[in-house]
Amino acid sequence: MNRTIVSVASLICLALTARGGFLIKERLEQSDQVEEITLKISETKVRLDTGDETSALIDSETGVTTLLIHPNKSFLKISPEEVKQQTKALKEMLGQKLENPIDVQLKPTGKKEKINGFDTEEYTTNFNGVDMSLFIAKQYPNYQKIVGALYQVQNGPAMEAFRSISIPPDKYPGLPIRTTQTIVGQRTVMTVVSAQETDVPEGDFAIPADYKELNPSTVEKGEATKEKQQR
Repeated sequence: MNRTIVSVASLICLALTARGGFLIKERLEQSDQVEEITLKISETKVRLDTGDETSALIDSETGVTTLLIHPNKSFLKISPEEVKQQTKALKEMLGQKLENPIDVQLKPTGKKEKINGFDTEEYTTNFNGVDMSLFIAKQYPNYQKIVGALYQVQNGPAMEAFRSISIPPDKYPGLPIRTTQTIVGQRTVMTVVSAQETDVPEGDFAIPADYKELNPSTVEKGEATKEKQQR
Protein backbone atom coordinates (compact mmCIF):
# COMPACT_ATOMS: atom_id res chain seq x y z
CA MET A 1 0.00 0.00 0.00
CA ASN A 2 2.91 2.36 0.68
CA ARG A 3 3.89 2.32 -2.99
CA THR A 4 0.30 3.13 -3.96
CA ILE A 5 0.21 6.13 -1.62
CA VAL A 6 3.55 7.43 -2.91
CA SER A 7 2.29 7.14 -6.49
CA VAL A 8 -0.82 9.17 -5.66
CA ALA A 9 1.25 11.78 -3.80
CA SER A 10 3.67 12.11 -6.71
CA LEU A 11 0.89 12.57 -9.25
CA ILE A 12 -0.82 15.21 -7.12
CA CYS A 13 2.40 17.20 -6.93
CA LEU A 14 3.07 16.86 -10.65
CA ALA A 15 -0.42 17.42 -12.01
CA LEU A 16 -2.20 20.72 -12.40
CA THR A 17 -4.84 21.39 -9.77
CA ALA A 18 -7.45 24.12 -9.83
CA ARG A 19 -10.47 25.41 -7.96
CA GLY A 20 -13.82 25.60 -9.76
CA GLY A 21 -14.91 23.32 -12.56
CA PHE A 22 -12.06 22.16 -14.78
CA LEU A 23 -11.35 19.21 -17.04
CA ILE A 24 -7.64 18.69 -17.72
CA LYS A 25 -6.23 15.90 -19.85
CA GLU A 26 -2.56 15.02 -19.61
CA ARG A 27 -0.10 12.41 -20.81
CA LEU A 28 2.34 10.90 -18.33
CA GLU A 29 5.56 9.30 -19.59
CA GLN A 30 7.60 7.36 -17.09
CA SER A 31 9.86 4.30 -17.23
CA ASP A 32 9.16 3.77 -20.94
CA GLN A 33 5.43 3.70 -20.23
CA VAL A 34 2.78 6.17 -21.33
CA GLU A 35 -0.43 6.74 -19.39
CA GLU A 36 -3.36 9.02 -20.11
CA ILE A 37 -4.35 11.13 -17.11
CA THR A 38 -7.67 12.94 -16.71
CA LEU A 39 -8.21 15.47 -13.94
CA LYS A 40 -11.69 16.61 -12.97
CA ILE A 41 -11.86 19.42 -10.45
CA SER A 42 -14.86 20.90 -8.68
CA GLU A 43 -14.26 23.26 -5.78
CA THR A 44 -12.23 21.28 -3.22
CA LYS A 45 -12.67 17.88 -4.87
CA VAL A 46 -10.42 16.25 -7.45
CA ARG A 47 -10.81 13.08 -9.48
CA LEU A 48 -7.66 11.74 -11.09
CA ASP A 49 -8.18 8.94 -13.63
CA THR A 50 -5.11 6.96 -14.67
CA GLY A 51 -5.99 4.95 -17.76
CA ASP A 52 -9.00 2.66 -17.33
CA GLU A 53 -7.82 0.78 -14.25
CA THR A 54 -7.55 3.24 -11.36
CA SER A 55 -8.98 6.54 -10.18
CA ALA A 56 -8.13 8.64 -7.15
CA LEU A 57 -10.83 10.72 -5.47
CA ILE A 58 -9.28 13.48 -3.36
CA ASP A 59 -11.11 15.75 -0.93
CA SER A 60 -8.77 18.54 0.10
CA GLU A 61 -11.00 19.55 3.01
CA THR A 62 -11.05 16.17 4.74
CA GLY A 63 -7.74 15.00 3.29
CA VAL A 64 -9.17 11.58 2.52
CA THR A 65 -7.99 9.98 -0.72
CA THR A 66 -10.08 7.14 -2.10
CA LEU A 67 -8.40 4.85 -4.61
CA LEU A 68 -10.85 3.17 -6.99
CA ILE A 69 -9.66 -0.08 -8.55
CA HIS A 70 -12.01 -0.58 -11.50
CA PRO A 71 -11.14 -4.14 -12.68
CA ASN A 72 -12.00 -5.50 -9.20
CA LYS A 73 -14.79 -3.01 -8.50
CA SER A 74 -13.15 -2.18 -5.20
CA PHE A 75 -11.85 0.86 -3.34
CA LEU A 76 -9.30 1.72 -0.70
CA LYS A 77 -9.45 4.75 1.58
CA ILE A 78 -6.17 6.44 2.44
CA SER A 79 -6.16 8.71 5.49
CA PRO A 80 -4.55 12.18 5.43
CA GLU A 81 -2.06 10.96 8.04
CA GLU A 82 -0.88 8.18 5.72
CA VAL A 83 -0.54 10.60 2.82
CA LYS A 84 1.46 13.05 4.95
CA GLN A 85 3.76 10.28 6.17
CA GLN A 86 4.44 9.05 2.67
CA THR A 87 4.92 12.58 1.35
CA LYS A 88 7.48 13.16 4.11
CA ALA A 89 9.19 9.88 3.21
CA LEU A 90 9.25 10.93 -0.44
CA LYS A 91 10.90 14.24 0.45
CA GLU A 92 13.51 12.48 2.57
CA MET A 93 14.21 9.99 -0.19
CA LEU A 94 14.83 12.85 -2.61
CA GLY A 95 17.05 14.60 -0.10
CA GLN A 96 14.93 17.72 -0.38
CA LYS A 97 15.99 20.78 1.55
CA LEU A 98 12.45 22.11 1.86
CA GLU A 99 13.27 25.39 0.20
CA ASN A 100 10.68 28.14 0.33
CA PRO A 101 8.55 27.85 -2.85
CA ILE A 102 8.33 31.64 -2.97
CA ASP A 103 12.07 31.81 -3.68
CA VAL A 104 11.89 29.52 -6.73
CA GLN A 105 13.08 31.13 -9.97
CA LEU A 106 12.28 29.80 -13.44
CA LYS A 107 15.17 30.53 -15.77
CA PRO A 108 14.56 30.85 -19.54
CA THR A 109 16.89 28.77 -21.73
CA GLY A 110 15.94 30.44 -25.02
CA LYS A 111 14.76 27.10 -26.45
CA LYS A 112 11.39 27.16 -28.21
CA GLU A 113 9.15 24.31 -29.33
CA LYS A 114 5.61 23.89 -30.66
CA ILE A 115 3.71 21.43 -28.46
CA ASN A 116 0.09 20.42 -29.13
CA GLY A 117 -0.21 23.36 -31.50
CA PHE A 118 1.04 25.94 -29.02
CA ASP A 119 4.30 27.89 -29.16
CA THR A 120 6.21 27.24 -25.96
CA GLU A 121 9.42 28.47 -24.36
CA GLU A 122 11.59 26.39 -22.05
CA TYR A 123 12.31 27.36 -18.46
CA THR A 124 14.39 25.36 -15.99
CA THR A 125 14.85 25.22 -12.25
CA ASN A 126 16.11 22.97 -9.49
CA PHE A 127 13.53 22.93 -6.75
CA ASN A 128 14.13 20.99 -3.54
CA GLY A 129 16.68 18.77 -5.24
CA VAL A 130 14.56 18.03 -8.30
CA ASP A 131 15.75 19.18 -11.75
CA MET A 132 12.82 20.52 -13.76
CA SER A 133 12.26 21.64 -17.34
CA LEU A 134 9.03 23.42 -18.21
CA PHE A 135 7.86 24.33 -21.70
CA ILE A 136 5.42 27.17 -21.12
CA ALA A 137 2.78 28.47 -23.53
CA LYS A 138 2.41 32.20 -22.86
CA GLN A 139 -0.49 32.52 -25.31
CA TYR A 140 -2.63 29.63 -24.00
CA PRO A 141 -6.27 30.85 -23.88
CA ASN A 142 -7.25 31.96 -20.37
CA TYR A 143 -4.01 30.59 -18.96
CA GLN A 144 -4.11 33.28 -16.25
CA LYS A 145 -7.31 31.79 -14.89
CA ILE A 146 -5.93 28.26 -14.95
CA VAL A 147 -2.56 28.97 -13.34
CA GLY A 148 -4.19 31.56 -11.08
CA ALA A 149 -6.31 28.75 -9.69
CA LEU A 150 -3.26 26.62 -8.90
CA TYR A 151 -2.75 25.95 -5.22
CA GLN A 152 -6.41 26.45 -4.42
CA VAL A 153 -7.14 22.79 -3.82
CA GLN A 154 -3.93 22.62 -1.81
CA ASN A 155 -5.24 25.42 0.42
CA GLY A 156 -7.43 22.82 2.11
CA PRO A 157 -6.29 22.06 5.68
CA ALA A 158 -5.37 18.48 4.82
CA MET A 159 -3.25 19.27 1.76
CA GLU A 160 -0.57 21.38 3.43
CA ALA A 161 2.09 18.71 2.84
CA PHE A 162 1.97 19.30 -0.91
CA ARG A 163 2.42 23.07 -0.84
CA SER A 164 6.06 22.88 0.18
CA ILE A 165 6.95 20.80 -2.90
CA SER A 166 4.90 22.68 -5.50
CA ILE A 167 5.81 25.78 -7.50
CA PRO A 168 3.53 28.75 -6.75
CA PRO A 169 1.26 29.76 -9.66
CA ASP A 170 2.54 33.34 -9.84
CA LYS A 171 5.93 31.99 -10.93
CA TYR A 172 4.52 30.80 -14.27
CA PRO A 173 4.57 33.28 -17.20
CA GLY A 174 2.02 31.06 -18.98
CA LEU A 175 0.58 27.56 -18.91
CA PRO A 176 3.19 24.79 -18.42
CA ILE A 177 2.39 22.49 -21.34
CA ARG A 178 5.18 20.00 -20.72
CA THR A 179 6.90 19.47 -17.39
CA THR A 180 9.91 17.19 -17.11
CA GLN A 181 11.27 16.13 -13.73
CA THR A 182 14.31 14.03 -12.97
CA ILE A 183 13.83 12.25 -9.65
CA VAL A 184 16.58 9.96 -8.38
CA GLY A 185 17.76 9.53 -11.95
CA GLN A 186 14.30 8.69 -13.26
CA ARG A 187 12.80 10.97 -15.89
CA THR A 188 9.10 11.79 -15.68
CA VAL A 189 7.30 13.86 -18.34
CA MET A 190 3.80 15.31 -17.91
CA THR A 191 2.25 16.94 -20.99
CA VAL A 192 -1.01 18.89 -20.94
CA VAL A 193 -3.17 17.76 -23.85
CA SER A 194 -6.09 20.08 -23.09
CA ALA A 195 -7.43 22.23 -20.25
CA GLN A 196 -10.88 23.74 -20.14
CA GLU A 197 -13.33 25.22 -17.68
CA THR A 198 -16.50 23.16 -17.42
CA ASP A 199 -19.11 21.87 -15.00
CA VAL A 200 -18.19 18.54 -13.45
CA PRO A 201 -21.05 16.30 -12.21
CA GLU A 202 -21.00 15.71 -8.45
CA GLY A 203 -21.42 12.00 -9.11
CA ASP A 204 -17.92 11.85 -10.59
CA PHE A 205 -16.54 12.24 -7.07
CA ALA A 206 -18.66 9.49 -5.52
CA ILE A 207 -17.71 5.87 -4.87
CA PRO A 208 -19.77 3.59 -7.17
CA ALA A 209 -22.47 1.76 -5.25
CA ASP A 210 -21.29 -1.68 -6.39
CA TYR A 211 -17.66 -1.17 -5.29
CA LYS A 212 -16.48 -2.95 -2.13
CA GLU A 213 -13.89 -1.63 0.32
CA LEU A 214 -10.57 -3.43 0.48
CA ASN A 215 -8.70 -4.30 3.62
CA PRO A 216 -5.31 -2.45 3.57
CA SER A 217 -3.49 -5.66 4.50
CA THR A 218 -4.93 -7.29 1.38
CA VAL A 219 -3.40 -4.55 -0.76
CA GLU A 220 -0.02 -4.95 0.94
CA LYS A 221 -0.10 -8.69 0.28
CA GLY A 222 -1.12 -8.16 -3.34
CA GLU A 223 1.67 -5.67 -3.99
CA ALA A 224 4.26 -7.97 -2.37
CA THR A 225 3.11 -10.85 -4.59
CA LYS A 226 3.25 -8.67 -7.70
CA GLU A 227 6.79 -7.47 -6.87
CA LYS A 228 7.91 -11.06 -6.30
CA GLN A 229 6.51 -12.13 -9.67
CA GLN A 230 8.32 -9.26 -11.43
CA ARG A 231 11.71 -10.31 -10.07
